[in-house]
Amino acid sequence: MMCAFGAPDKGVASPAIIFVRMAYNVFLAATLLCGATLLTPTRASAENYYVNSRAGKDASDGRTKQTAWKSFANLETHHFAPGDSILFAKGTRYVGGFAFRSSGNAEHPIVFTSYSMSADLVRSVDRTKIAELIPAEGAGRSPAFTNPDWAQLNGNIFRIEASYVVIDGFYFHDNTNPPGSDRTNKNVQKMGAVYLALGTHDNEVRNCEFENTPVGIKIKGTHNLITRNYLHDAYEPMAQSWGPIAIMVVTPYNEISHNTIMNYGSYGGPYGSDGGVIELDGVDDAFDGRNVNIHHNTSINNHGFVELAGRKVDSITIAYNLSDDRNQFLGGGSMKNVLVLNNTIVRTREPNIDRYVFWTFAVDTTFITVRNNIFVLAPDLKVFGPVQKQVPRQRTPIGNQVHDHNLFFSPGNPDPVGVALHTGDFVADPLFVDFANRNFRLTDRSPARARGVRSGYTADLDGRALPPGRGAPSYGAYEF
Repeated sequence: MMCAFGAPDKGVASPAIIFVRMAYNVFLAATLLCGATLLTPTRASAENYYVNSRAGKDASDGRTKQTAWKSFANLETHHFAPGDSILFAKGTRYVGGFAFRSSGNAEHPIVFTSYSMSADLVRSVDRTKIAELIPAEGAGRSPAFTNPDWAQLNGNIFRIEASYVVIDGFYFHDNTNPPGSDRTNKNVQKMGAVYLALGTHDNEVRNCEFENTPVGIKIKGTHNLITRNYLHDAYEPMAQSWGPIAIMVVTPYNEISHNTIMNYGSYGGPYGSDGGVIELDGVDDAFDGRNVNIHHNTSINNHGFVELAGRKVDSITIAYNLSDDRNQFLGGGSMKNVLVLNNTIVRTREPNIDRYVFWTFAVDTTFITVRNNIFVLAPDLKVFGPVQKQVPRQRTPIGNQVHDHNLFFSPGNPDPVGVALHTGDFVADPLFVDFANRNFRLTDRSPARARGVRSGYTADLDGRALPPGRGAPSYGAYEF
């Protein structure tokens, strides 16, 4: 059900990294199997529990639409079992948050989702009676959640302190910012509309929308999957040196895939601009920045795509993403075994504070591999260079890194690279379908077609199958 590193279409890694991942997964599987055998009773049947802010009552048993709960209160006190579902009525709204502590298991996760009036019910009643049924039956948009009060769970809405939990198909909006944050109180590190707590694992957040949530999802557990969500429109800084961030990651073995993120980030602060799509948060005391897979995401008009902001960053894969953003595609501190594969990276939106695609705070201890990508830049930007010595506490171009089979293009700029070209690298117009209207798929005349190196993925950003066998994939996130 959840992400499993080393599975098909999860990217490539060195043999040593693959061995570590396999060993960890075997250990975790054995531990969970033992725990399931000793501690988990056999379920006769799963239960559904209903929540309805318009027609529910917390004194009810929650087991039918007619006896739905009204608020979050029972979600904190009731013990749920593996396989149970908790359903919120469509068209309802909730303010505040709750801590959830009941775990599912690998075969039977606990699922949060929604319910609405059935088609059979609509067909069976007089159409003039439908409006009377809506409050109890549910109808309309996805259940909506907000927490504007920092004093309540630090602005968290779903604080998940359990494992094997699925959150599917909700709308989160207009969360609070912290009352102040520094390296002592670390209030930014407490945020997240959906907060996956330390020590949890194998949770999934999918098909949700996050609007104006300064931190949409905070990941402090392992082996979680964040997929097919839409996060957008967060513009206000969280603190003096923190812009809004769609997804913050603290711990290893997590996967972020097939999400769409738009308009995250803010101007100002010590760097002129901050925030963006994904940050590995090295300020958090629990930080362990290893084995994170970021693939098949669409990123538009954000203040940076990925920031690896810690000293223990290792084995990160960033593949088949479209990044049409302001500022860096990738920046951070010391990092190694970072793979940047088959991304389409466009840096033509202005104002763009950083004038390079990759930056680092640690030139001498940064090691990345850049392969099969397309870079399209404003005339005064460069991808890697120039090569410079590190200035303490300043963003510096990433300099010479392993790179091959990339296409670079910057109209009027003969050197958008900043370092020497390597095997398969070249400067040319990628011949997109419609650059003016931000359609970055390849025409049949594109020089990026069928020139790449196979990397272990099976589909492009649109879900199109990559060439089978020994066929060469195209550069960038799209085949053609």
